Amino acid sequence: MIFKLEQDAAQNDIEIVIKYPAENKNIDDIVSFLKTFDTQIECYSRNGIKKVNVSDIYYIESKDKLAVVFCENESYQTNFRLYQINQKLKDKGFVQVSKYCILNINKLDKFKPLLNSRMEAVLTNGARIYINRNYLANIKRKFQNDE
Repeated sequence: MIFKLEQDAAQNDIEIVIKYPAENKNIDDIVSFLKTFDTQIECYSRNGIKKVNVSDIYYIESKDKLAVVFCENESYQTNFRLYQINQKLKDKGFVQVSKYCILNINKLDKFKPLLNSRMEAVLTNGARIYINRNYLANIKRKFQNDE
């Protein structure tokens, strides 16, 4: 892979050009990852309203009919339902891992198998998320597409 960075004072916005010999899953992953930088979700905290970058989100959990957005050290609430967020983020590296949780694959450190065909996802910030066996196919599909 070759990286070229050019600073151009006449440029109004960041322009990213990806040149490749043939389209493959790596290209799709790069594009998906880059799209997360341009996407934000409106959230609420004690300090007021904040737009949270999707690339900063580790996972989103539904608790008491509220969606809670978990970042590295903070958590926020949002008025969106989990299914709405899942629809918005499914092509940006997020996958549903239980009825109440969607996970950012880009923040995944490792998997650990558990009893009863369940798995535990360990995120890069140390958080642990349980993957329900009904959603294992989602994870497998996501990783098979990565190969």
